[in-house]
Amino acid sequence: MGAGPVGVAVVGAGVISKQYLGALSGFPDVRVLAVADLDVRRAEAAARTHGVPLAGDVDTVLAVPEVEIVVNLTVPAAHVEVARAALGAGKHVYGEKPLALLPAEGEKLLAEASERGLLVGSAPDTFLGAGLQSALRAVAAGRIGAPVAASTALRSLGPSAGTRTRRSSTSREPGRCSTSARTT
Repeated sequence: MGAGPVGVAVVGAGVISKQYLGALSGFPDVRVLAVADLDVRRAEAAARTHGVPLAGDVDTVLAVPEVEIVVNLTVPAAHVEVARAALGAGKHVYGEKPLALLPAEGEKLLAEASERGLLVGSAPDTFLGAGLQSALRAVAAGRIGAPVAASTALRSLGPSAGTRTRRSSTSREPGRCSTSARTT
């Protein structure tokens, strides 16, 4: 990635995009350049609300040379398809959970990214969101002294495997969330 702010495009202008667009717009080292959605009017509204200069469909956004990272906020059943399109356009990908519906799909996606020299990440915004990133910056800058302890609290385990979500625009099957853990 080049010097200066990182160029970002958000694909998927649904409910969660408000949180991402609000958080990303507040970081000095990030420039949100574009918003894409199947419903271009929804992408345009999100772009207007958050001061993003370009809105359109996925192909339009992926064609912007200054976009280095695509934030994939589509429905789970479309995560791999959108991520592969972004990789094909030479963009790094960060996606909302899950990375893929099936482990094999996720492994293929990661292999493709590796072959292209690109990065893929996937985590909920609450983990890599504004609150924790601000805390990380405060620690790194020495504003709180040396941390001596940390604590975590969970409200729930999240959706179980097989939980239905909205359908992908390209799928005839209902989407589903899957959770899995793997250690090496």
